[in-house]
Amino acid sequence: MRKTVLIPTDFTVQSLNILKSVLSTNPSTIKLDIILLHGLTLNDSIRDLLFSSKHQQIESLTTPEFDEACEVIKNKFDSQISSLRVDLFTGYNVSAFINYLEGNRVVDIYVSDKKPVFTNKKSFDLSRFIEKSSANVITVDA
Repeated sequence: MRKTVLIPTDFTVQSLNILKSVLSTNPSTIKLDIILLHGLTLNDSIRDLLFSSKHQQIESLTTPEFDEACEVIKNKFDSQISSLRVDLFTGYNVSAFINYLEGNRVVDIYVSDKKPVFTNKKSFDLSRFIEKSSANVITVDA
């Protein structure tokens, strides 16, 4: 059996503690499609909208330590992970967030009890959308 889970991330290695916690308690019969989601406000510049890609934006936000930690987790929990990807949410309202969840067939959202730490001024906290959605939200002590 497979299911898709969403974990908000601020691209710190500490934010991956949620992922380790989820994988440690996950039954071995369930393979997970994991989405590490980050909220980002898009630039209004036409030049930036035309010539920058989501991949470039994610690369500029991540650190080598974060990438390395993701690889370590993928290797350690390989039998439980069907896929692991990083994505950006650029919507402005709850409806857009709900559409994102439905489009990606997200079953569970795992959140931390700690506040995210953002290094980019265009990043935003997804908790306001998560709270207003009807998704199954599970708080993890990480």
